[in-house]
Amino acid sequence: MKLNINKLALITAVAITLPLTGIVAQAQESGIVAILDVAAVFQKNLEFNTQMNEIKQSANELKAQITEQQKAIQIRAQEISAMESGPSRFEQEAALEQQQTQLKTLARQRETNLLNREAQIYYVTYQKLQSVVAAVAEANGIVLVLRFDNSPINGNVRPEVIKAVNRSVVYNNQLDLTNLVAQQMGPQVVADNAGTQLK
Repeated sequence: MKLNINKLALITAVAITLPLTGIVAQAQESGIVAILDVAAVFQKNLEFNTQMNEIKQSANELKAQITEQQKAIQIRAQEISAMESGPSRFEQEAALEQQQTQLKTLARQRETNLLNREAQIYYVTYQKLQSVVAAVAEANGIVLVLRFDNSPINGNVRPEVIKAVNRSVVYNNQLDLTNLVAQQMGPQVVADNAGTQLK
Protein backbone atom coordinates (compact mmCIF):
# COMPACT_ATOMS: atom_id res chain seq x y z
CA MET A 1 0.00 0.00 0.00
CA LYS A 2 2.85 2.36 0.89
CA LEU A 3 4.50 1.65 -2.48
CA ASN A 4 1.31 2.55 -4.35
CA ILE A 5 1.03 5.88 -2.49
CA ASN A 6 4.67 6.73 -3.37
CA LYS A 7 4.04 5.76 -7.01
CA LEU A 8 0.92 7.92 -7.11
CA ALA A 9 2.81 10.89 -5.63
CA LEU A 10 5.62 10.48 -8.18
CA ILE A 11 3.17 10.26 -11.11
CA THR A 12 1.30 13.34 -9.86
CA ALA A 13 4.56 15.29 -9.46
CA VAL A 14 5.67 14.40 -13.00
CA ALA A 15 2.22 15.26 -14.40
CA ILE A 16 2.32 18.70 -12.74
CA THR A 17 5.94 19.41 -13.77
CA LEU A 18 5.54 18.56 -17.48
CA PRO A 19 3.05 21.35 -18.33
CA LEU A 20 5.10 23.91 -16.36
CA THR A 21 8.26 22.94 -18.24
CA GLY A 22 6.42 23.35 -21.53
CA ILE A 23 5.16 26.81 -20.57
CA VAL A 24 8.65 28.01 -19.56
CA ALA A 25 10.18 26.61 -22.76
CA GLN A 26 7.44 28.27 -24.84
CA ALA A 27 8.05 31.61 -23.09
CA GLN A 28 11.81 31.36 -23.71
CA GLU A 29 11.26 30.57 -27.40
CA SER A 30 8.70 33.33 -27.94
CA GLY A 31 11.21 36.19 -28.23
CA ILE A 32 12.55 39.31 -26.56
CA VAL A 33 10.37 41.57 -24.42
CA ALA A 34 11.34 45.23 -24.10
CA ILE A 35 10.00 48.27 -22.23
CA LEU A 36 9.40 51.87 -23.29
CA ASP A 37 8.74 55.04 -21.30
CA VAL A 38 6.39 56.76 -23.75
CA ALA A 39 6.11 59.96 -21.68
CA ALA A 40 9.91 60.32 -21.64
CA VAL A 41 10.06 59.88 -25.43
CA PHE A 42 7.47 62.65 -25.84
CA GLN A 43 9.42 64.92 -23.46
CA LYS A 44 12.66 64.39 -25.37
CA ASN A 45 11.08 65.03 -28.79
CA LEU A 46 12.05 68.50 -30.01
CA GLU A 47 9.38 68.68 -32.73
CA PHE A 48 6.63 67.74 -30.25
CA ASN A 49 7.85 70.24 -27.64
CA THR A 50 8.09 73.06 -30.20
CA GLN A 51 4.53 72.46 -31.36
CA MET A 52 3.23 72.19 -27.79
CA ASN A 53 4.96 75.47 -26.89
CA GLU A 54 3.20 77.10 -29.85
CA ILE A 55 -0.13 75.81 -28.51
CA LYS A 56 0.68 77.17 -25.03
CA GLN A 57 1.62 80.53 -26.51
CA SER A 58 -1.65 80.64 -28.50
CA ALA A 59 -3.58 79.71 -25.35
CA ASN A 60 -1.88 82.51 -23.38
CA GLU A 61 -2.61 85.01 -26.16
CA LEU A 62 -6.26 83.91 -26.24
CA LYS A 63 -6.52 84.23 -22.46
CA ALA A 64 -5.05 87.75 -22.56
CA GLN A 65 -7.38 88.76 -25.40
CA ILE A 66 -10.49 87.40 -23.62
CA THR A 67 -9.46 89.03 -20.32
CA GLU A 68 -9.02 92.38 -22.07
CA GLN A 69 -12.44 92.15 -23.70
CA GLN A 70 -14.04 91.10 -20.38
CA LYS A 71 -12.56 94.17 -18.70
CA ALA A 72 -13.98 96.38 -21.47
CA ILE A 73 -17.40 94.78 -20.95
CA GLN A 74 -17.19 95.36 -17.18
CA ILE A 75 -16.32 99.03 -17.70
CA ARG A 76 -19.21 99.40 -20.13
CA ALA A 77 -21.55 97.63 -17.65
CA GLN A 78 -20.58 100.17 -14.94
CA GLU A 79 -21.25 103.03 -17.34
CA ILE A 80 -24.66 101.60 -18.25
CA SER A 81 -25.58 101.02 -14.59
CA ALA A 82 -24.96 104.75 -13.94
CA MET A 83 -27.50 105.69 -16.62
CA GLU A 84 -31.10 106.50 -15.84
CA SER A 85 -33.68 103.80 -16.49
CA GLY A 86 -35.33 104.05 -19.84
CA PRO A 87 -35.39 102.66 -23.37
CA SER A 88 -31.83 103.77 -24.15
CA ARG A 89 -30.43 101.98 -21.10
CA PHE A 90 -32.41 98.81 -21.86
CA GLU A 91 -31.10 98.80 -25.45
CA GLN A 92 -27.51 99.19 -24.30
CA GLU A 93 -27.93 96.47 -21.63
CA ALA A 94 -29.30 94.11 -24.30
CA ALA A 95 -26.41 94.96 -26.65
CA LEU A 96 -23.90 94.39 -23.83
CA GLU A 97 -25.49 91.05 -22.96
CA GLN A 98 -25.26 90.02 -26.62
CA GLN A 99 -21.60 91.08 -26.65
CA GLN A 100 -20.93 88.91 -23.56
CA THR A 101 -22.63 85.91 -25.19
CA GLN A 102 -20.60 86.38 -28.37
CA LEU A 103 -17.39 86.61 -26.35
CA LYS A 104 -18.19 83.36 -24.48
CA THR A 105 -19.00 81.60 -27.77
CA LEU A 106 -15.80 82.87 -29.39
CA ALA A 107 -13.73 81.79 -26.36
CA ARG A 108 -15.26 78.29 -26.42
CA GLN A 109 -14.68 77.91 -30.17
CA ARG A 110 -11.05 79.00 -29.97
CA GLU A 111 -10.41 76.82 -26.92
CA THR A 112 -11.91 73.84 -28.77
CA ASN A 113 -9.71 74.61 -31.79
CA LEU A 114 -6.61 74.70 -29.56
CA LEU A 115 -7.57 71.40 -27.90
CA ASN A 116 -8.12 69.81 -31.32
CA ARG A 117 -4.72 71.07 -32.51
CA GLU A 118 -3.13 69.68 -29.35
CA ALA A 119 -4.82 66.30 -29.87
CA GLN A 120 -3.58 66.24 -33.48
CA ILE A 121 0.01 66.92 -32.34
CA TYR A 122 -0.22 64.04 -29.84
CA TYR A 123 -1.73 61.79 -32.51
CA VAL A 124 0.92 62.49 -35.15
CA THR A 125 3.75 62.11 -32.62
CA TYR A 126 2.31 58.84 -31.33
CA GLN A 127 1.93 57.49 -34.88
CA LYS A 128 5.59 58.33 -35.48
CA LEU A 129 6.54 56.67 -32.19
CA GLN A 130 4.69 53.50 -33.20
CA SER A 131 6.54 53.41 -36.53
CA VAL A 132 9.92 53.84 -34.84
CA VAL A 133 9.14 51.20 -32.20
CA ALA A 134 8.01 48.76 -34.91
CA ALA A 135 11.24 49.33 -36.89
CA VAL A 136 13.43 48.90 -33.80
CA ALA A 137 11.51 45.82 -32.67
CA GLU A 138 11.67 44.14 -36.09
CA ALA A 139 15.37 44.92 -36.47
CA ASN A 140 16.18 43.37 -33.09
CA GLY A 141 13.80 40.39 -32.81
CA ILE A 142 11.65 42.04 -30.14
CA VAL A 143 8.18 40.51 -30.00
CA LEU A 144 6.58 42.68 -27.30
CA VAL A 145 7.15 46.23 -26.08
CA LEU A 146 5.52 47.11 -22.76
CA ARG A 147 4.78 50.69 -21.74
CA PHE A 148 6.24 51.69 -18.39
CA ASP A 149 6.80 54.81 -16.33
CA ASN A 150 10.29 55.49 -15.02
CA SER A 151 9.54 58.84 -13.39
CA PRO A 152 10.53 59.21 -9.73
CA ILE A 153 7.78 58.96 -7.12
CA ASN A 154 7.29 61.54 -4.38
CA GLY A 155 5.92 59.55 -1.44
CA ASN A 156 4.38 62.70 0.05
CA VAL A 157 2.20 63.46 -2.98
CA ARG A 158 -0.85 61.20 -2.98
CA PRO A 159 -1.64 61.35 -6.75
CA GLU A 160 1.96 60.35 -7.57
CA VAL A 161 1.78 57.42 -5.15
CA ILE A 162 -1.57 56.23 -6.56
CA LYS A 163 -0.23 56.56 -10.12
CA ALA A 164 2.87 54.55 -9.15
CA VAL A 165 0.80 51.83 -7.46
CA ASN A 166 -1.19 51.45 -10.69
CA ARG A 167 1.85 51.12 -12.96
CA SER A 168 1.64 48.17 -15.32
CA VAL A 169 5.32 47.25 -14.98
CA VAL A 170 6.42 46.86 -11.37
CA TYR A 171 9.87 45.40 -11.99
CA ASN A 172 11.91 44.76 -15.07
CA ASN A 173 15.36 43.68 -16.07
CA GLN A 174 14.41 43.77 -19.73
CA LEU A 175 15.56 45.95 -22.58
CA ASP A 176 14.67 49.62 -22.16
CA LEU A 177 14.11 51.12 -25.63
CA THR A 178 13.35 54.64 -24.37
CA ASN A 179 16.63 56.35 -25.33
CA LEU A 180 16.95 54.54 -28.66
CA VAL A 181 13.39 55.39 -29.69
CA ALA A 182 13.82 59.00 -28.52
CA GLN A 183 16.94 59.29 -30.74
CA GLN A 184 15.07 57.85 -33.72
CA MET A 185 12.13 60.29 -33.30
CA GLY A 186 13.56 62.87 -35.69
CA PRO A 187 11.63 64.92 -38.24
CA GLN A 188 11.24 61.83 -40.44
CA VAL A 189 9.78 58.46 -39.46
CA VAL A 190 12.32 55.64 -39.68
CA ALA A 191 11.60 54.03 -43.06
CA ASP A 192 14.15 51.24 -42.92
CA ASN A 193 16.25 49.38 -40.36
CA ALA A 194 19.26 51.70 -40.62
CA GLY A 195 20.24 52.95 -37.19
CA THR A 196 17.77 50.71 -35.38
CA GLN A 197 20.20 48.07 -34.15
CA LEU A 198 20.59 47.84 -30.38
CA LYS A 199 24.08 48.41 -29.07
